[in-house]
Amino acid sequence: MPEYLSISEIMQTAVTPVFLLAGIGALLNVMTGRLGRIIDRLRYLQSFLERINLEDKEIILMNRTRLILRTRFINTSIFFCTLSGLIVCIVIGALFVGGINQITLDSFISIAFILCMLSLILSLIFLICEILFATRTSRKNLLATESIIARCQIDASK
Repeated sequence: MPEYLSISEIMQTAVTPVFLLAGIGALLNVMTGRLGRIIDRLRYLQSFLERINLEDKEIILMNRTRLILRTRFINTSIFFCTLSGLIVCIVIGALFVGGINQITLDSFISIAFILCMLSLILSLIFLICEILFATRTSRKNLLATESIIARCQIDASK
């Protein structure tokens, strides 16, 4: 930014990264929702472990292991998405600092934005992995797990 920019011009320049930040916030909302559902399911399955026989326990434990792997995927996705949001905030700050102090920070802003995009790409890759893993594993032993839970609930109501 070789010439002096007014605050309003700096704010206009910073609008684009702010929209990106809003999108990252929406993604984080989706990811934390998925994480919450996974943890709720883990707690639900955990509540049946003490009341079932050894054969049924293996199926529940296998499902629990898959849910734990899903939490790892989604936690990694949340980490990279949050890192991306942090870098966007750094870019916005650099735009203001460079504009107010009349310092050229173009290369820093470019590198930071590239890092932001790489973090966002990694976040989306881990989110896709979690979604694919969830859809692939939900079909496996779903009927067995649900029948074990139904049996436990029937036994508990007697």
